[in-house]
Amino acid sequence: MRVLLPVSTLAIMFLAPNHFMLAQQLPRGLRLADLTWLQAADVLSPDTVVVIPLGAGSKEHGPHLKLGNDAIVSEYLTQRLTVASDVVVAPSLPYHYFPAFVEYPGSTSLTLDTARALTVDAVVGLSRFGPRRFYVINTGVSTTRALEPAARQLAAQGILLTFTDLAGRLERASAAIRKEEGGTHADEVETSMMLYIDPASVEMRRAVKEYNPSPGPLQLTRRRGAPGTFSESGVWGDPTLATREKGKIIVEALVSGILEDVEALRRATPPSPSAVTTAPPPPPQSTMAPSRATARPQSCTAGDERTIRGFADAFTFHWSNGDAQSLSRLWSIDGDMVHPDGLTERGRETIRANRAALFMRQEYRSSKHPLTFGNVRCINPDTAVVDGKWELRGVLDSSGKALPPYDGLLTLVMARGATGWAIEAYRYTQKPAATPMPTWLQRPGYPGR
Repeated sequence: MRVLLPVSTLAIMFLAPNHFMLAQQLPRGLRLADLTWLQAADVLSPDTVVVIPLGAGSKEHGPHLKLGNDAIVSEYLTQRLTVASDVVVAPSLPYHYFPAFVEYPGSTSLTLDTARALTVDAVVGLSRFGPRRFYVINTGVSTTRALEPAARQLAAQGILLTFTDLAGRLERASAAIRKEEGGTHADEVETSMMLYIDPASVEMRRAVKEYNPSPGPLQLTRRRGAPGTFSESGVWGDPTLATREKGKIIVEALVSGILEDVEALRRATPPSPSAVTTAPPPPPQSTMAPSRATARPQSCTAGDERTIRGFADAFTFHWSNGDAQSLSRLWSIDGDMVHPDGLTERGRETIRANRAALFMRQEYRSSKHPLTFGNVRCINPDTAVVDGKWELRGVLDSSGKALPPYDGLLTLVMARGATGWAIEAYRYTQKPAATPMPTWLQRPGYPGR
């Protein structure tokens, strides 16, 4: 039973005047806050895509943008999605992981573990009524450090969570029009977006350029000489270059990307909880003193091993769904993959772009790529080496004829970072085959060249 309701008054209030007509359209999606529990029972089903808006309710954005900037963006993107897509929108998350801005009055941030747990608990609570597909409209960058482990934790429960790759989408959307030398916060891009979304919330006369290159994760500070990146204004970039015209290009590309994400999620198959490999129970502890050969302490817990082994199922699952974005997130930011011929794909974004190109090719469009992990050895509490096997089947030749399966051995180096375990290095060998696999990587990290 489909319940149709008008857009809430609150949603209309958040919209910029130049988008007021958008609020007059009958939306395809619904907001849980507008329903009774009886109506919610009708719309929450295993096929429902539940959207969770995530935008900081109070986070500094320089002297020219409001503390609630991200919440305004999140509400706008949610409204655009609700009008265009058959989704159910859950209450937003105004508190999350924003550690880079806490020195500026009014800015708030949860700890990483709290942000992860908040996301997981919100999703699990709604999944009890049927839904298994959840999408976070993510308007932050540091938030991904909590969303990634949350997604892995939820996958073990048979729930599929994906979210907006904000940094990647904004980078691609602004590449041709961006003029500032660098920066990612309250900068040319973000200010241009606000000039398009809600120009009344922008005080351009207060906009200032402030950009000091930062080699590591962004951590702004108001204290000159303190650890981090000094910014007296809270700006990291050049908002004086912002225009509404640039904002329109960037925002419309972002909206299109979010719609693509949601439809890809709708088509994807949620993982099966039973498919997650569990580690065997540890042997009983001996009461005898360990010998010199066995005295080395265990540095990998049973939980660590279960998490690491779950990567095999996650890889297999994301490949089967042609989900390059989720597949690439199994790697760390700087992780790599080295092929048997020596070609190297370096960095998560390169791996994502190459898999996206691969899944578009006829030869690989319906392929399956299961991994099987064997020995998992933790060298220390934060580093593990994994040995296993891989198989690739369902590959076609250029004429559309099915090729025989391919297989071989693999070795992974995995490391535990701030967001949990991730692949740092992926190496594999291929058993001799009568028919070679179709070649698509001609240069390291570049498909089809």
